Amino acid sequence: MKKILFLFVLATFLSCTEDPIIYSLNVSANPPDGGSVSPESGQFEEGETVNIKATPSSEYEFFSWSGVNSANSSASVVMDSDKTITALFTKKRYPLAVSIEGEGEVSETILKQGLTTDYNSGTIVALLAIPSDEWLFKEWKGDLTGSENPTQITINSPKEITAVFEKKTYPLTIEIEGNGSVTEKVIKSGAVTDYNSGTVLELTAVPENDWSFLKWSGDINLSQNPVEITVDQAKTIKAEFYQPTNFTGLPIVYVNTSGIPIDSKEDYVEGSVHISGEGTFSDLSETDMKIKGRGNSTWWQGGIWGKKPYQIKFGDKTEVLDMPEDKKWVLLAEISDPSLIRNKIIREMANISRFDYVPQAEYVELFINNEHAGTYLIGQKVEESKNRVNIGDEGYLVEIDTYAHGRVDLEEDIVFKSSSGYWKGDVSQNVEDGDTVFNIKEPGIDYGSEEYNLIKNHVDNFESALFGEDFKDPDSGYRSYIDLNSFVDYYIVNEISKNQDAASFSSIYFTYVPGEKIKMGPIWDYDLAFGNVNYSTAEFPEGFWIKSGSPWYKRMFEDDYFKDAVRERFDYYYSNLASFQTKIDEFESYLSVSQAKNFELYPGILDPNVELWPVPERFDNHHGYVEHLKNWINSRMEWLNTWL
Repeated sequence: MKKILFLFVLATFLSCTEDPIIYSLNVSANPPDGGSVSPESGQFEEGETVNIKATPSSEYEFFSWSGVNSANSSASVVMDSDKTITALFTKKRYPLAVSIEGEGEVSETILKQGLTTDYNSGTIVALLAIPSDEWLFKEWKGDLTGSENPTQITINSPKEITAVFEKKTYPLTIEIEGNGSVTEKVIKSGAVTDYNSGTVLELTAVPENDWSFLKWSGDINLSQNPVEITVDQAKTIKAEFYQPTNFTGLPIVYVNTSGIPIDSKEDYVEGSVHISGEGTFSDLSETDMKIKGRGNSTWWQGGIWGKKPYQIKFGDKTEVLDMPEDKKWVLLAEISDPSLIRNKIIREMANISRFDYVPQAEYVELFINNEHAGTYLIGQKVEESKNRVNIGDEGYLVEIDTYAHGRVDLEEDIVFKSSSGYWKGDVSQNVEDGDTVFNIKEPGIDYGSEEYNLIKNHVDNFESALFGEDFKDPDSGYRSYIDLNSFVDYYIVNEISKNQDAASFSSIYFTYVPGEKIKMGPIWDYDLAFGNVNYSTAEFPEGFWIKSGSPWYKRMFEDDYFKDAVRERFDYYYSNLASFQTKIDEFESYLSVSQAKNFELYPGILDPNVELWPVPERFDNHHGYVEHLKNWINSRMEWLNTWL
């Protein structure tokens, strides 16, 4: 052990007394006359830090080091090996600053080069100004003047040169057809003057009173207003205006909001409206009103196609196109129905029914701020009123709806769920997504109020009788609660039309006046009817829809009394099949000019290659959709005649 300790101490002593390691440092300048490096080359101990500095000559500048990583003229070197370090110097250079006015570029070609690098003193540069497309070279400015191109410049001092380019200019000629004017607003101007090539303009067609803008023609062919154009060549554009009188033969509704867009279903826009009855209906002189969007899927569709449905509200009850006066009126866009007829023909079917009330509607041309918006139906809104759903002060208007897709607002709407368990959702009163609810549209009441409990309890009692063992009993069963005629007719018009929503989804209305029986109706929302749906069996003319889809009607069809009443009443509708088809032909003829204008505004609706929700079969013309509707109704009536 002692021997080992001795050897260790000895080794430690010897290591401490070894000579230091010496490394060589070789420094130089490149080029040799470019400058100097200090300290000069020498010997240095291992680990020693040597501070070196490069000093350029008067005509040179320090550029960089070779052999050491530093961007500065001073650097530090740790001697951990032999080092060779070179300071690199470059000739001083003079800048040639070339700037551009306009759009183009300048090429630089060296004709006579200095001693070391480009653009050293004495360099002669040839300059060529190259304009961009739609631009022209104008002149040189700064340390070079004149318009000679190409040209030369000698770099004997710092130089600043500007190549000036100017836009090619083109004329824009605006023509007017009809009475109106066009305002021109420069959105993106050219470099020198307005209407240079590339100038982007916003053109706004401004019709005079009683005139409307139709379209742009000439070098653009568009109906949108305002429109943006780019002046990249000489252009001639015509703004076409027309007087809508006898425009298509339809009445004309003029809505004026002073240019404020109607883009909300919640917030009204103030404005005015006047209506030309075109000799068929009474006119409406300019009347103050407010307008907002409306609808669910139709509002969404309208946002895609630019044709939205609206609701108008007058300050006082107002007569529209000889329909009974009221405050609120709807404008149906009929986006999802390219035939434009479904919501009209269903009213013809309902008009021969035993309903207390059928919402009226008439075809119109709609103009918003003097711009044509297309073919619309203006009509009555489903609401309590002496001239509409006349239920008095004590009656109830209820809609069976689905809590989904924003259709029901649980904070604004007063709803309850059925306790029967036969609708979507459990029997609790907790409303979940997808549940069927009974939405009390009229009157305005509070949850838990006497009125609320009265209608809820009455519906519960009706369903208890309907789904009870003695439901066929005329005195204690379901028939004691309902107006049979309205229930039968409501079933028939919805089964004939195979209305997608009417089985159990939405727009299923009924009324109840205390002391009287529940009545079905009014009818509403038939754009997804008559086979116009691509996501259910409602597309096809065969098969039951309401009978199998509605809990109420499914149960009633277990009663022979109800089945016989339906069969007898259906025979009446079946006997009117020819008149329904004639009415469709009349609507097609009536709309012949209007539909053409409508689809000029919205050509994609008639493009078979463009998807149009939820249309199952596409045609490239209006007549194709009308014939499809007629054939579908005929097939549907024949199938029902066989199976009812």
